[in-house]
Formats: sequence, C-alpha cells, structure tokens
Amino acid sequence: MRISVEQFLEQVAQRGSWMGGGSVAALSAALSAALLEKLVVDPRAVRRLRRMWRECLALINRDATTFARVIQATRTKNRATFRRSLKLAIDVPRRVFEHACTVQMACRAAERAVKPSLHSDLRCARALAHAASESARALIETNLRWLGDPAYAARIRRQLTAARHADAR
Repeated sequence: MRISVEQFLEQVAQRGSWMGGGSVAALSAALSAALLEKLVVDPRAVRRLRRMWRECLALINRDATTFARVIQATRTKNRATFRRSLKLAIDVPRRVFEHACTVQMACRAAERAVKPSLHSDLRCARALAHAASESARALIETNLRWLGDPAYAARIRRQLTAARHADAR
C-alpha cells in the first residue's frame, strides 16, 4: 500500500492507529538509507542502500500489522498466541535497528569520499539512522519486558550488541 507522507503522518497522529513508534523508526531508517544512497558512488553500496530502504518501507506496515496482532492476542488471553505474536512484533524493530546501524557505519565510511559541500546531507543521514536505531532499541526493550522471557531477551540483546559493534568498526 502506497500512501503520501501526509497520509502517513495523519495515521501516526490518529488515536487508535497501529502506526506508531515502530513505523516511524522504520521510516527514519528508510530516509537515512535513501539520503545516503544519493551521496555514495560505489554501485554495490548504492544497491545495498536501496535494498535496505525498500525493506524498511515494507517494515512500516509490517510493524503496524504485527503489533495489532499482539493487542488482539492480549484480548483472547491465550498466553502462547500472545508470546508468538510479541516475538514477531519484536523482530520488526530488531531489523530496523540492524539496518539503521548499517547506515550509520556506511555514513562513517563515506565521510572521506563525499564532497565537503554534501557533508550536511551526510550528517543528516547519520542523525536519522541514529534516531531510528535508538527508537527501535527502546521499542524492543519495552516489548522484551512485556514478554517476560529472560532467555529470549538475552538472545535479542546479544543480536543488538553485535549489530551495534559492527556499526562501531
């Protein structure tokens, strides 16, 4: 489903809408990857960034859909269904987090190759990627606490740490 930016913002602002923080984080990651795409010259990097922003666009709706299922599962009082749906909902911001960390790393790698006159766009791409990763991480932590599964939480936190450390290299 394609909607305008204005329609997206209307959905985010609407009370009761499933478009929320996860969808906004996914859009931020998509924007950062798209902005960086226009700054880099390496064709492989361009293709990778394009794949990333397209996946993040798909994650916008997926986040809303999966979280709606979590809420439906809470209403049925079926703990197994709730746990399955919440794990699927956690996977969306986890993927956003990973993409955002990758964009941050790519921004740092591009600093020398990007013309100084375009460094403001580069800083903007990096800031958007940072906002996306921090937003996604906050959503993940909230949902992990709600899930109440320490072993699963530890595994997800290890994945986040690995993605962040890959970003730091």
